[in-house]
Amino acid sequence: MRRNDMPPSGYSPKAVVGSLVFIKTCYEDLLAEVRSGKHSSFEAAIEFEIAQIGKALEKLHIDPSGNIVDRG
Repeated sequence: MRRNDMPPSGYSPKAVVGSLVFIKTCYEDLLAEVRSGKHSSFEAAIEFEIAQIGKALEKLHIDPSGNIVDRG
């Protein structure tokens, strides 16, 4: 995406970057947990992470400036 292009969803580039940073961090955490043996299987690890992301979606949102903020 070029700097001045808007994403198809209508979100600002800053919002999209913030979302991708969040997703990247989720995968990094998941990888560390799998490597440490925290989960009984890859499937269990993925299910756990999906639940964690769901909790974050309930609590956080992207404000009009593109920042991830607490809904509370």
